[in-house]
Amino acid sequence: MKKSQTFIIRTSVLLCMVLIHFGMFSLTALATGEGLKVVGNVYEFDKDSHYEFHENRAFTSSEDCDTYGTFSISGNISNISTRDGVPSYEVSDGNLALFYNYGDAMLNADSDSWHLIEDKSKKVADMSLRSNIMKGAIILQTSKDRKTWVDVNTITNAFSDMPVRTSSIYSTSDIELINGCFYRMVVVYETQIRTKDGPFILPDKYNHKKYAEVYEFYAYIDTGEASVIVSDQTYTLGSRVRVKNSDSYSGSTTIEEKDAHYGWELGHFFVSGYTDAVENTNGDMVFLKNAGDTVTLWFKLNENINALRGNKKLSVTADTEGYDQYFETSKMNFGRGALIIRYTDHNNVSTEPKIYTNYLEANATVGADTKVQLFEEGDYEVALDYQITSDGLIDKIGHYRIFFKFSVRNGNCMVYPFDVVTGNELMNSSMTENGFRLDFAMSRYLKVNIKRETLNDSADGLDTRFNRPAKDGAEYTDEGIYTITVQNGYSDSPTVKKIYVGTNSVLRAHMTTGRSIPEINSLLAQGAIISDDGTIQLASTAPPAEGPGEDVTPASVPEQPTTNEPETPQVEDEPDTEFPSFAIIAGGLIILLGIVAFIVQKKRKRPAINGSTDEGGGIER
Repeated sequence: MKKSQTFIIRTSVLLCMVLIHFGMFSLTALATGEGLKVVGNVYEFDKDSHYEFHENRAFTSSEDCDTYGTFSISGNISNISTRDGVPSYEVSDGNLALFYNYGDAMLNADSDSWHLIEDKSKKVADMSLRSNIMKGAIILQTSKDRKTWVDVNTITNAFSDMPVRTSSIYSTSDIELINGCFYRMVVVYETQIRTKDGPFILPDKYNHKKYAEVYEFYAYIDTGEASVIVSDQTYTLGSRVRVKNSDSYSGSTTIEEKDAHYGWELGHFFVSGYTDAVENTNGDMVFLKNAGDTVTLWFKLNENINALRGNKKLSVTADTEGYDQYFETSKMNFGRGALIIRYTDHNNVSTEPKIYTNYLEANATVGADTKVQLFEEGDYEVALDYQITSDGLIDKIGHYRIFFKFSVRNGNCMVYPFDVVTGNELMNSSMTENGFRLDFAMSRYLKVNIKRETLNDSADGLDTRFNRPAKDGAEYTDEGIYTITVQNGYSDSPTVKKIYVGTNSVLRAHMTTGRSIPEINSLLAQGAIISDDGTIQLASTAPPAEGPGEDVTPASVPEQPTTNEPETPQVEDEPDTEFPSFAIIAGGLIILLGIVAFIVQKKRKRPAINGSTDEGGGIER
């Protein structure tokens, strides 16, 4: 690429970035308004050329010269940068529509002005068209590497239509964007102007000019998944068969040893990004995903479609009049392999099948893992129809099909109740006066049941008012205890939540403590008090405390597990009598008199001061 071309592209991209930064226009506006103009290169040739823009030729920026029309793209573009020297557009959602809008001034100009004429050749650079160029041709191509280009749409005699073209030339596909793709729009046309009237019957003299406008860009969606997950987290689907009816790709027959496709696989499909995989009753796989999972279908091409098994005489060839009986498609040019995907939603409504023609040539790369599609909840059917030709004196052609079904489900067995007034999420055993709304969080295949119970005079104090399936987004504002039960069909453990709506103190206490309604009513009859938070304060059995100004505050009863058994009464110690018994007093007096008598007796036996004793004995000095 020349320095001038690189400078123009970089300057244009930088200008767009500056304008976005200062708010002069937004990418969202580009997506919904006139579209984002793409700058291209304009090549000028003489009359005898074949628009050889692929050679190292001089060119002019489409911004600096008159072009037949204006090339633009429209879509949800979130970021602009460059890739391999061309503009790069990140798409946040959906696909891009490609436009080439033009007027009819040159088509209707007179002979003395530059005007459009018919070019009856079929050659454009190194490409050969199926039809003559005539009054202009538009060729749209895609490439995985900006080296090998594949034609995806060609319009010949493009500028002869009246009125002028305003519809899109092409819309990108999700397969192209999730893998990243280069796009090239080539516009060619021939013009002439009369320079001299021919004398007498001789023809007039004209000057001729041929032009090629070439526009390139890269587009992609950032899926957040840079590469394939390791092999033990993938699951391979489908197997090849040879079809009985080659036109409709219906029926199947055994691939025998003499078959060119015997003993080898063209490629295989596999799924990644799931948490668990189970088999349903039909034998098809169900992939369960949790929050953060991105279930992705991939295709790995094992063979070079131009030389299968290394044999240049064995290749995948274009089926120009194929249709698929199973999907009831119309007859069309399948190209080199047609990939067909049909989606069925939770209401059992099937969409029109998506058909990606020329899939093997335009999207798959030998040895590489190519993303096919990202999948949400639903049921899917996938087929790859392709034709193999063995080149010989008489060509041998076989038609083959890879087909499979699978489903995607949310593995999280949860729904979320939100307060209808505050919008706050309500947890299990929550209480609200406002009511709540159920949010299934886009889980379309959950079995959700809801039961409402209210207070009455039955044995257990509760009466079931309804017990039925719940709807996503339904609101429940009537008073009662609601029991929400959630099952996903693939888990043995349902999720159960209870929410109370209302202000009844007995039901609040039942939700908070787990006590039965009869038990709570019995406690209330004994003087218990229910607090605002639903806890129960039992009435105190102790006498009032003595002393002025002392209040007795009953103790709060802690939350109790649910039980229907009455409480075991507490046995208190009997109080001591106020005075000791008479027998104890008498016994004490007798002991006291005995002690006094003993002391008196000792005093009588004590010696005299002069040394004599009671027996008249003395003490020698």
